[in-house]
Amino acid sequence: MAIKFFDCRGYGQIEPNQVSFTRDGRIEAQCELDPEKFAGNFPMTAQEVADGKIYGENGAFLMVDKVKKLATVPTKELSDKGLVMGINYSTEMIYNQFTPGRRNFCMITGEFLPRIGFTEPGERITTNAVAWDDTVYTETDSKDFYNAVKEDLANGEVVYAVVTEGSNGKLVIGAAPTDALGNVYAQVVKAYTNADGTLAFMFEFINKPV
Repeated sequence: MAIKFFDCRGYGQIEPNQVSFTRDGRIEAQCELDPEKFAGNFPMTAQEVADGKIYGENGAFLMVDKVKKLATVPTKELSDKGLVMGINYSTEMIYNQFTPGRRNFCMITGEFLPRIGFTEPGERITTNAVAWDDTVYTETDSKDFYNAVKEDLANGEVVYAVVTEGSNGKLVIGAAPTDALGNVYAQVVKAYTNADGTLAFMFEFINKPV
């Protein structure tokens, strides 16, 4: 399986359509982004690019190491240790008046701490911070992939999405549930859009498929 990342036309966005963590306190907001995984500069330095560092994006999942007070990229090693995993839904802050909009927001280390919500089965979110399994969806263009998922849903197909190794915390559409990290499972319920009209997907979190 190779992972292809969806073109967000910027950075990931999230709409918490029906979640309880915004009301009942099932969040983590006191852990900093892992400086070993996330960039500390915007734009990234050449060394950060060479090191494969990423920006923190809304809609992507983070694993919480409360002992180290770090929010980091989900991995199988951390998942096997039982660390909890939640979704980044931080408040957007845009400092450049010439580039407004939620899609222009990302996070770096050393600034604001991410706000992470822990999801439960039955809850729904909309995000474009996704990727896809190219052995299931062979499309190379994000719009073609979006249309392929939309067609599968129209035909009554169940389309699973889970965070996998190497997905940088993004839900991988079409990935096998057996590859899931953090005991988080979802299905795509709608090929949708963000508030700004950019393409996105609505997900419902579900119990572990058997």
